[in-house]
Parts: sequence; C-alpha cells; structure tokens
Amino acid sequence: MRSIRIAGFSLCLLLASGCALKDSMSARYQISTDKPDGFALSKNVVLVADNQLNHLYGEPIWMRSQLVTQFVRVSIRPVQQDLFGQGILRWVLDVYGSRRPVIHLGDAANMGCVGEFEAFLEIMTATGNQPWLMAPGNHDAFLMGNSENSTDVWHAACERAGGRLTKDMLVGKYLQHLHRQDSGFRTAFPDADNLPATGEWRSDAPPGSAFLRAVAWAIDESRPHRSFVVQEVDLGLKPPSDGSAAPPPVAAMLLDSSQFAAAPILLPVPGPNAGVNGDLQADQLEVVTRWLSQAPGNSIPVLMSHHPFGTLRDGSRAAVDQLRKQYDVPLYVSAHTHNGQYFIRGGSEGWLELNVGSIVDYPIEFRTFSIHEGGESEMLFRTPLFRIPDMWGTLAGDRAPRCEASWEAMADDPDFYLTYLDGISADPVATQLMLMTTLLRTYERLIDTVPSAADNEHWPDLTRFAGRKCCSSDEDILTALEAKTDAASREQSIEALIELGRFDRARLAADPILHRDYRVCQAVWASKYNKIDRRAPTANDPYILFSTRSGND
Repeated sequence: MRSIRIAGFSLCLLLASGCALKDSMSARYQISTDKPDGFALSKNVVLVADNQLNHLYGEPIWMRSQLVTQFVRVSIRPVQQDLFGQGILRWVLDVYGSRRPVIHLGDAANMGCVGEFEAFLEIMTATGNQPWLMAPGNHDAFLMGNSENSTDVWHAACERAGGRLTKDMLVGKYLQHLHRQDSGFRTAFPDADNLPATGEWRSDAPPGSAFLRAVAWAIDESRPHRSFVVQEVDLGLKPPSDGSAAPPPVAAMLLDSSQFAAAPILLPVPGPNAGVNGDLQADQLEVVTRWLSQAPGNSIPVLMSHHPFGTLRDGSRAAVDQLRKQYDVPLYVSAHTHNGQYFIRGGSEGWLELNVGSIVDYPIEFRTFSIHEGGESEMLFRTPLFRIPDMWGTLAGDRAPRCEASWEAMADDPDFYLTYLDGISADPVATQLMLMTTLLRTYERLIDTVPSAADNEHWPDLTRFAGRKCCSSDEDILTALEAKTDAASREQSIEALIELGRFDRARLAADPILHRDYRVCQAVWASKYNKIDRRAPTANDPYILFSTRSGND
C-alpha cells in the first residue's frame, strides 16, 4: 500500500465541524514538515487560478449595480483590482513561470467575453517559451460564470470586447493556443483554423520530454455547453542519461468541469448554474477512462479540474470517484473557491484534495507542485504555498515589487478602493458612471506618480473628452482629467478610459520598475481592502507605521 506525505511552506487542513474521525485523512497520508530529500519524480510546475480578467467597458447590466454587490460581493470588485490585477499574474509568470511550466486551473476571464480571453492569452505567452496549459473554468465561457441563456445581458456586458465567448468558441481558441505551442499537435493538425469538431491527439515524444501528452475535444456549436477539452499532462521526468532505471510516469488529467448536459442558467432550477456546480459528460469521461486504463502499471496519476470535487453534480462526482478508486489516484487538485485549502473527501476513507486559491482575490496566492520519493513505498507531494505580498521580503533586488505608502488612496480620496460600496443604487447605469469616474481618478494618480519618459512616442487622444486637442504630455493628460472627470458623461468617460488604457500599456515610463511596482501594489491594496470591507491591517501585517502629526497638523 502506498502512503503519501505532504510538505509545504504552509498547510491548512479544514475539517468539518467537530473534527469527527470520519472527516480525517486516512492513514495513507502523513503530514511532513521536512523538505523532500528524495529524488524528484516529476517536473516542478506552477499552479495558478482565478485571475478573472474583467472587461470594464461593456454596457451596464443589472448584475453590476451597487445593490446587487451588497449581496453578491464578487459582482463588482474595486476598479484598481480590475485595472491592475493582471500585473500580479504577469509578475508570477516573470519570476516563477519563466523557469517552470504553468498549469492554470481556470477562470482566466470574468464576464465571459472574447476580449478577456484574448488579453489573457497575451499575458500567458508574453514571458517566452515556457509551456502552459489550462483547465477551463465557469467564468471563461458563461456570463459572469453562471449562465448561458442570458443572451441579451451577456451581449451588453461584452460590448467593446469582441462579444460573448461561448464554450464552443473557448475550446476553439484554446486549441489554437495548443497549435501554436506544440509542434507535434501542429504537425498532426496543420490548419489551426479548420480543426475537426471532435478530435484527439497523443504526442509520440519520449517520456518526460513533452508537457502536453494528449488532448481530446468536442466543439458543439448548437449546444455550446456540451463542448469540452480534456488534456493529459506529462509531469514525468526524462530517463537518466547513465542508463539507470527510469522514474515512473507521472500524469495529470486536466478535466473540463464546465461541460454540461443542459445550458446553465442563473437560478439553478431546473437546470444547473455553472458557478454552483461543475459537470462532465460521458464523452469526456470515456476519454479519461481510456487514458488512465492505457497508462503503465507504475504510473502516478493526478486529477485536476477547476471545480472542487464536492461541487460536481452527482453523476460526475460518482464517475470521478470511481476513476480515483480504480486507478489509485492519490490527489485531486482544484480551484474555484478563491480560498486555497485542503479538503478531506470520502468520509471514513479520508482522501485528499488540494484547492488552489485566487491570484487576484485576497489572500492572493499561487503554488508550485512536484512529486518526490519518500520513504519505502512512499511518495511525497511538495506543494509550497506562496502568498502575495507576504513572500516579497524573501526576494532580492528588484525581483519583488516594493510598495510606497504615499501611493495608497485614502478613504476620503476620490479614487479610494471601496468607493463603489458607498451607496445601494439599483441603477446599473449610475453605478457604471461612478465606477468610470473612479477609474479616471485612478489614472490621474497613476500618471502623476509614474511619469512617462521624455522621449515617449505614444500619447492618448483625449480631444473629445477634453474639448480641445489633447494630449502630448503627462501635464496635458493631468490637466484634462482634473478639469473634466466629474462632468463627463458615461460614454465620454468610457471612450477616454479605453484610450488611456492603450496609452498606459504602450507608453515608455521613465522608470519601468516603478511602473510595474505601482500597478501591482495598487491591485494588492484593492484586493486586501475589498476582502475585509475597510482600510485596515490584517492579522499577518507585521509592521504598522504611525504618524506623530495629528489630523489637524
């Protein structure tokens, strides 16, 4: 019998109320505080999830009003978190993903728009040639992660972002990424624009030398919710060059838990809600079963999906559990909760699920993952938890962002992170105008703090917003924002914000590290204060600076 030890920088086992024996891990699992000293059995990969890149400039929808966000807090996030949050993902990819393959566990997008996913692809491919793969999440192909049927609302939300991204479209776009990334897949299917509606491919690369080992898919345009993409990831290592025994094969099955028999709807009666439950259909399960059955007898399989095991619909949960038992799967890895943790599953059987938290929602986190030899008849999972900004102090030089207190918006500033909570308006138009005004003030602080280089060639065209020809300098931009922001209409604000976004992405900053750090720090503050509903320290803040000047000085 194989026993498994878990090692990490931080380990939290959340057991059910009462900590009953039936909810404890089985004796096959041991918690270890020792760093692994056995040989590595797998690649070391980065696990990220739930960056939820959000399109800010669609038409107003009722789901994004101040009233709704009082009850569903994730319906609106602070504008700085939406505007700058993807800088955190970029930083993780630059510092950690440049040396390791990346597995993204879903919810790359938020509203389910074409433009969101395309912007995500740009981020993921900007760091070089390191491979990355993804298990789709519910927010990637359903309106705000919930529904396929709210077509008019979905179209409105994705105005100015290429329209809605249905599940069949998502699978097609993701396959095009695989086509660009993997030469073997590209050889088997030369025309990325004319892939078959259903297909399967397996790499013939030597063991351990591939990352994508196999992929199968179905694209159903008439029933988008039935579309899926499932992947086998080769986490194993190449055989030793000295001719000694090869390590066992290690494979992660990236399940598509956002494949539904019926179209998801907002109120999960009679149909499912994609944010409440995950699902897998028979065609996907047949592929996974076949792949597992064909693996060598000494293989180590791991199952990964966006939805936690406990949220899968009954039939899918039973099917996945049967696969876990039949093929002795030691670990299930998921995301979706935005609150990384371990789950104990199976009652008295006590098997383990690792849940990966969000890379933009507080506590902001990611993990690395590898498998090592343990003792006799043991293997050890090494999955250290990295939380931002707690880990920044351990990094030397300019690898970690440094946050200056003077950059932070205070509670009485017009760009304060939680301004959107100051009211309970049910009017999405009024709510959006307020958000756009806060965004303009956010750009004002950004440009004032992070000047453009003197020889900058890219300047925003704010002529219609400013009512005069503008702009050719930072001073021009700041003057226009100061004079016009509070009087601008919603349409004028959106037009100016889109132009400012293009400008800031393309401009040469006088200090590029300052530009990076400022953006990431703003996203962290916004995420933190959004989590606790106020500007306040959290329990893990080690230093508090107090001014000796009174408020009247």
